[in-house]
Amino acid sequence: MLLAAAFAYWAFSAAYLGMALLVAALSCALFGLIPPQLCPALEALRAQSAPAPAEEGGKRSLRFWRRHPWLKIALGLLALRLLLYAFAYAADIRVNGYTGSLLNTLERLWTRTDAPHYIGIAKNWYVAEGDPRFHIVFFPLYPLVIRLIGYLCGGSGFAAALVASNLCAIGGGILLYELAALDYPRRDALYTLLIGVLLPGALFLGAPMSESLFLLLSLACMLCARKRKFLLAGAFGALAAFTRSLGVLLAVPIAVEFLLCAPPLKSWHKKDIARLLVSLAIVGLGTAGYVYINYAVTGDAFKFLQYQREHWHQALGFFWNTAAYQTEYLLSALAQGDMRMAWGLYLPNLLAAFGALAIMLPAARRLRPSYSAYFLVYFAVSIGCTWLLSGPRYLAVCFPLPLTAAALLRHSPKWLRVLAPVGLGCLLLVYTALYVLGYPVY
Repeated sequence: MLLAAAFAYWAFSAAYLGMALLVAALSCALFGLIPPQLCPALEALRAQSAPAPAEEGGKRSLRFWRRHPWLKIALGLLALRLLLYAFAYAADIRVNGYTGSLLNTLERLWTRTDAPHYIGIAKNWYVAEGDPRFHIVFFPLYPLVIRLIGYLCGGSGFAAALVASNLCAIGGGILLYELAALDYPRRDALYTLLIGVLLPGALFLGAPMSESLFLLLSLACMLCARKRKFLLAGAFGALAAFTRSLGVLLAVPIAVEFLLCAPPLKSWHKKDIARLLVSLAIVGLGTAGYVYINYAVTGDAFKFLQYQREHWHQALGFFWNTAAYQTEYLLSALAQGDMRMAWGLYLPNLLAAFGALAIMLPAARRLRPSYSAYFLVYFAVSIGCTWLLSGPRYLAVCFPLPLTAAALLRHSPKWLRVLAPVGLGCLLLVYTALYVLGYPVY
């Protein structure tokens, strides 16, 4: 009801008509159909008493090395990243010819969009003057990791950033498998990982940006919450909140998981309430630390909000408004023959947003309520920004999406289970080619 009222208010006050308004309405409708499914999912989960997933495969699947194939996962993810780097290099050579050594070319191809800002912060920290003063909108943990790896291993800022991103991507892959393995047999958990690493926006997991670190910490937070280690979950949530602004939203799935394992509300003791509040407060420490850095550097604890609004043209808005203006811009770009903006920016943003909703809607009733709740708040905030540039990148690190896709495909025909990762892999290669060839892929 509140969602419908908010959309009605926006529709009467906005200037969008025709196709843009219809797309916005569709986005709002798809999103609004997900929350009613949380309560049935919660009730079904409370009544569930299924055996551990590992037991479905017999005694052999209970062996640690079979249940936790970390080395194979790490080698597979490393091979995928090397394949993407090789593909990017080959695509650049094909279009632009030989322009320099392998390492110099890779640095030129992958030090784009936000990457130079993170590397600059790692080298010089935040400053209050000149153009780099605007870089305080980028959160500090990833640059600190780059600086640490550069100190330990030497090398350029780009090399340290590349090592940091790939180590975090491998760690995140292992944790995604472990999270899926809590609910599914080994085969389905590996399939979940395959879907996750082949999402088009997953190309940024190997770029010098904070996505891989954020995904690693988000999964660590959720894994701890699933194992009822709520204080530790709060600590990882705080680190995620110190990496990206969206990290503070991890308080939502932590709270839902706590409610799943807690006694009925009437039976709660003060220690239960204190345990929940402390866990959630710990998550907020990450954001508080970033706000303090703003104050220490600029004298204004919320300077990043001003810079986001005035320099980066970003503020929090309605996600359906994003659907409307992205549609309007797409139609305008197509009419003007501007295929670079249409194919590189607007169409991927719309496909990513509607693809995520289309995946979540049919599976929400079967999905763990904490995952659905996190997706809802994550989607609303990340896609609701007033100038969306990076929809596929943002959604690639929303961990419920691969879990949901795998749940949908778990009992599907074999041809569909094969076709889905093949199709995603092709889209990943296309999106990577657009990125390295200079299309507006952010």
